[in-house]
Amino acid sequence: MKEQIINILIIDDNVTDVEQLYSILRSPGNNIFKAYSKEEAFNLLNQKEFSLILCSADIKNTNLYDLIDELTTNYIDDNTFIIATAKDGESVYNLVKGMQKGIVDYLIKPYRTNLVKAKINLYKRLYFKNNRISNLLENILPQKTINEFKKTGKSTPQKYNNCTVLFTDFVNFSGKASVISPKELIEKLDYYFTKFDEIIQKYHLEKIKTIGDAYMAVGGVSENTENIELKTALAALEIRNFMANEIITKKALGLDFWDIRIGIHSGELIAGVIGKHKFSFDVWGDTVNIAARCEQNSKPNQINISADFQKHIKTYFNFTERGKIEVKNRGEIEMYFLDSIINSYSLYNKGKKANNDLRTLSGLSIADFNGLRHFIISKLKAELSDDLYYHSIEHTLNVENSVIKYANLEGLNADSIIKLRTAALFHDSGFLISYQDNEEIGVKILEKYAPGFGYKTDDIKTISKIILSTNNKIEPITISEKIMCDADHDYLGRKDYHHVADKLYTEIQIYNTPLNKNDWIEMQIQYLETKHKYYTTSAFNLRQQGKNKRILELKNLLNKF
Repeated sequence: MKEQIINILIIDDNVTDVEQLYSILRSPGNNIFKAYSKEEAFNLLNQKEFSLILCSADIKNTNLYDLIDELTTNYIDDNTFIIATAKDGESVYNLVKGMQKGIVDYLIKPYRTNLVKAKINLYKRLYFKNNRISNLLENILPQKTINEFKKTGKSTPQKYNNCTVLFTDFVNFSGKASVISPKELIEKLDYYFTKFDEIIQKYHLEKIKTIGDAYMAVGGVSENTENIELKTALAALEIRNFMANEIITKKALGLDFWDIRIGIHSGELIAGVIGKHKFSFDVWGDTVNIAARCEQNSKPNQINISADFQKHIKTYFNFTERGKIEVKNRGEIEMYFLDSIINSYSLYNKGKKANNDLRTLSGLSIADFNGLRHFIISKLKAELSDDLYYHSIEHTLNVENSVIKYANLEGLNADSIIKLRTAALFHDSGFLISYQDNEEIGVKILEKYAPGFGYKTDDIKTISKIILSTNNKIEPITISEKIMCDADHDYLGRKDYHHVADKLYTEIQIYNTPLNKNDWIEMQIQYLETKHKYYTTSAFNLRQQGKNKRILELKNLLNKF
């Protein structure tokens, strides 16, 4: 189950009041930061996003409502709840009046523990409820449309001049569906469409809908419309190549496989929201109809495109010319098969993946993180020794999840998070070769493969330093290095500590000098008490209490021997 953690900011110049509130709220789900002046608060707000702000009305030389105005104008949005705090005897009327300024509630000092917890838990639930609603809307509507709804309460249909429409369907779907169970049918469709969703999102297109086995996406109706034809072509190739690999695998195993058809056309569209109760985002226009005809006139495992679409991308791709094809209700339309990327714009001249030049022209980030992630995870799964019980692929993925968590809580930007995730995925890759000096070997593995996925030399150097910071002999310096170290040891304060530690003990018995259980427990206690520390505020807040409990549990266990 995913942890529900929020950033909470306490703004108050009274140390006693801050510490009382901190002691009441401290729990693994509350990541609490303290600001003893508005300047400290603004500095933290420039670095991180906060879900809840507890703002004192008693700060010297500070007007509460002026402070709230500055917060709501320059630092926070509607997703942040502000609760005012004030001394006993403060006019409740003035606090309630502040609700017109953006305050949602108030607390009176000295704090009553149960009341504080009840109110904080209420707004936490509201925050996560709002998040679920926002996430649901983002899966249905483009961000531009969501923003319009928030501002005006409605969405106005718009005309877009430069759009692409992509259709896919499965060959002989009705025949395939008739010979398998409904459960298996839905599972297969879900598997394929989920992968298509990932690819469509990767290339900044918008999924419109699925109808049976048909999948529809468009480009040019969201914010990122730069060179949308190139993005659409690359997305189509990735979908086709994914399905081609699936077919090869299924054939090798003697299993049934599904062929796919893909069609693309470009032109004008009308886009907007339809419905009042169960609304959906949809597109209309002749461009949609022609794209559907392109898909219907495609061949198994081919991408059939119109001449209108081909002319936008012809410099960068290889095609098979099909000539003019008769289309129902449309007459003849000139069509092509989109075959591959030309060698000079493809990675390793293989025609399947875009190189740095084409990614730049397409408005994509140069580094193909998803490609590198898939590569290293596959390599670790296939080649890590089975007796690496602790330093396994499971540990690598847990560390990746932890760096995402701490990076978001600490307010790192998207680029820094990608570097951190890359470091997490490679930080134990050295175990592919040696149990000793694995960090240095992991860096060499990164240096060998990352350039092929568009990583720049400077970025590789930064990621290498993050990997090396996990060595116990090196003190982390940057915030990314500190997050990496905290993520690598996240389990020390978690409830599953003993389960993970048992895996490490089993691995040590194989690769290092064997230990008896008593020595192992003493080693853990010594490490937790004297050597290990959390480097970020977030990790300390979330895990220090749990780590203290683990120390007590180990000491109790030691007494039984």
